[in-house]
Amino acid sequence: MIESDVVVTNTGPLIALATVRQLALLGQMYGSVLVPEGVFQEVTARGQHRPGAVELASAPWAVRSALLAPPDPFLAGNLGRGEAEAITLAAQRGARWILMDDRRARRIAELAYRLQVKGVAGILVAAKRRGLVSEIAPLLTGMQAAGYYVSQTVVERALQEAGENLSGRF
Repeated sequence: MIESDVVVTNTGPLIALATVRQLALLGQMYGSVLVPEGVFQEVTARGQHRPGAVELASAPWAVRSALLAPPDPFLAGNLGRGEAEAITLAAQRGARWILMDDRRARRIAELAYRLQVKGVAGILVAAKRRGLVSEIAPLLTGMQAAGYYVSQTVVERALQEAGENLSGRF
């Protein structure tokens, strides 16, 4: 089942999923995902050698999206361009989900904009529940090995929610 509501992503989940060759999960789960121009540029142009650069540029589910109005000065002054644009786009489009991992950006999205936020661990748990991946532990381990930060608390909670064994994994 594909969720048909509006979903907006920030850079982090794109790079994290690409490091473990799971970027296509976003299309499988959501049908299409709005990618703000700043996020698209961060991954593809400025991050030409980053995981996901080529895949995102050619992904049929990734919809490059312009903002209807610039980010609020508060966002622009306190977050990076991609995070500010992702929150702004999600608010402007009435997104069901905004995909992001950065703790500060998540809190602003949730508290100031009342957006529902899902990070890469939550994406993987949902993917497992839908039968799109068989295990999330190796994917989380792979992300961490590639240098993507996911806290141990988040990993443990995700493994528990996914019904995977916590012992001996990390």
